[in-house]
Amino acid sequence: SPPDGIMKPAISDRVDITLSIRDFNPPPSPSRMVVCIVYENDTDREENWRCIGMTAPCPIRSSVIFNETFPYDYVFEKTQLIKVNICPYYVDKDYQHDQTETLATTVFKVDELIGSFGVQLRKPLLDGCPIATVVQMGMPNKLTFSNRGHLLIDATLPEKQQQPIVLQFVGRSLERKDLIWDETAAFFRIYRVEQDTEDEENVLLYESEEIKNHSHPAWSEFSLEMEEIADDRNRLLCIEVLYRDVDGSEGYIGKALTTYAKMKYGPGKDNTYKVVNESKKATKKNYDNSGFIEMTKFSEVSFYNFLDYIVSGTQLHYEIAVDFSEERGKEQDAAERCRDETLLQIGIRGLGCVLRDYTPNRLFPAFGFGARVPPLAEESDEFNMNFSYDPNCRGLDCVIEAFKVANNLTAPLDTARCAKIINTLVRRSEESGALGLHYHVAAIFTRGGPIDDWKDSLAALCSAAHHPISIIVVGVGVGGFSSFSKLVRKAREAQKETRVCVEFMELHRFVNPTRSLPANRSRIAEVALANIPSQILSFMHRNAVSAKPPIKVCRSPLPHSSGLVPDHPTQFTFDDECAMIENVMERRKSSMPGYASARAPSPYTPHKGDRRRSEGQYLNFNPDALRTRLGNLSVSQPQRLVYVPSSSRSVMHSSRERRRREREEREMAKR
Repeated sequence: SPPDGIMKPAISDRVDITLSIRDFNPPPSPSRMVVCIVYENDTDREENWRCIGMTAPCPIRSSVIFNETFPYDYVFEKTQLIKVNICPYYVDKDYQHDQTETLATTVFKVDELIGSFGVQLRKPLLDGCPIATVVQMGMPNKLTFSNRGHLLIDATLPEKQQQPIVLQFVGRSLERKDLIWDETAAFFRIYRVEQDTEDEENVLLYESEEIKNHSHPAWSEFSLEMEEIADDRNRLLCIEVLYRDVDGSEGYIGKALTTYAKMKYGPGKDNTYKVVNESKKATKKNYDNSGFIEMTKFSEVSFYNFLDYIVSGTQLHYEIAVDFSEERGKEQDAAERCRDETLLQIGIRGLGCVLRDYTPNRLFPAFGFGARVPPLAEESDEFNMNFSYDPNCRGLDCVIEAFKVANNLTAPLDTARCAKIINTLVRRSEESGALGLHYHVAAIFTRGGPIDDWKDSLAALCSAAHHPISIIVVGVGVGGFSSFSKLVRKAREAQKETRVCVEFMELHRFVNPTRSLPANRSRIAEVALANIPSQILSFMHRNAVSAKPPIKVCRSPLPHSSGLVPDHPTQFTFDDECAMIENVMERRKSSMPGYASARAPSPYTPHKGDRRRSEGQYLNFNPDALRTRLGNLSVSQPQRLVYVPSSSRSVMHSSRERRRREREEREMAKR
């Protein structure tokens, strides 16, 4: 059974999925209408697809928008797949749609949809492509698979329930029944004034507790639902202040009026109200008030879940650290060593297959410790596993390759010293950027054995509770993990006062040799990452980080060059530039005899295929084609700045070229 603190029931968050088609090019079919059938699957087996819904039939056009919404329960730690089949719809048949006849299909991971930051995904519609092949290859080869268009997947979060408002009031100099022998207790009631109803009867919202400190009572804080007091921003609220006598009878002190809009100003002079008794004001000439009631607290409470933070821009960063140390006297044969290395690779990929969809650039820092490293065979408690100045590895394959190289070039130490590598991981999370925008998930893989700096390692683990990081210690093989399990258990006990962000698991307990490799990876991720959402929430809530509205930007960096693409690439549109070039060419050639206007192909070609299959377009620029089209002309119209990779050149690359073209144009005009 799993250790304590690892497994708990999966917590799901609901998302609403909508679908639409762009550039639809179906194969020839007698049907003039199509339907969209949606399936789900949380395994790697084709026979486990389950139908979750179907759209209404729509006419076949280049762009098809389906109005249906599919509610889906998203679970962070699970690998969830969705398949969409576009099927023909025959009106004149008894069986109006045939699930076996498919015009186009696509499959995607729910992690891709959620991790696309903007909750939108673009996937190619394919013809005659096995779903397992699409999942394995990602973007299929256009020479092998026919592209029938693109499917746009949008996900929205359901509307949240009304959030409560926390209020607190105190009394100031309230009138007393008897100046000397006053045994009464003061309390207040809040009513919503109903001015639109016929009877105009006020609605009671809250009644406070009774306090015998009659002149200056300080009542406890309480909460009211937003919809109760703010259905109308200027809805009047009546606060009646009363007292209760020793015999149980009630007495009236006075009342005050306020609104939700006024209370939003918070504590202060604006929310200190006179308590006025209408009967005394009508009979007593010099009467002003019967005391004051002051609002001392106003707080609009917002409850955010894990999905709110992810879609608002929080990035998850996956970091790997491998312990190369081996316990003295513990000899391993080649078969055992190969088994441990295989388990380690399964563990790295198991966690990475989920976390990589939440990492915008798919760069994974990889560290090693507990080994003698080349060239001088010095003992190292922290080194970059790729033996480069930059620990980042591009993709999980690069991490595995770096581990294989480091495993061959290093010599293991007898004991592990973990404090330095843990402090490095914690420091990286602290320096990652704005609070709430980055959260790190670090996995430390170890084959067990004694820990040389146990106290320092414990202090380093405890310090992680104050930073945006979760640490998972993963035991590889069947060695003795008593030191590491005790270290994590002590750290969890110390973190209970702040927040628990450390986990421990033994990898071999969750790997079943009879199951497929993807199934074992999914099982490992499901176990190891089960507590990550709650740990992220605890950090955000403790640091008062609110989830902003969902961002609508494309987060799809090019898979081959992260340095050329910003973290938040915008969606580029080059219609203005192309139109400008066309106008220049038309004006130049229109004066030529026998010239017929024709629109030439643009040198700008938007590249739409990328890792997340989103709608982001990147510039595929051909400078030679542009020079051929422009000749020696200069473009005097103002240019709109666009982002171009540094390996390409824009139309107006520098002021020197602009001046040169202007000079050449003047010379041509003179000739």
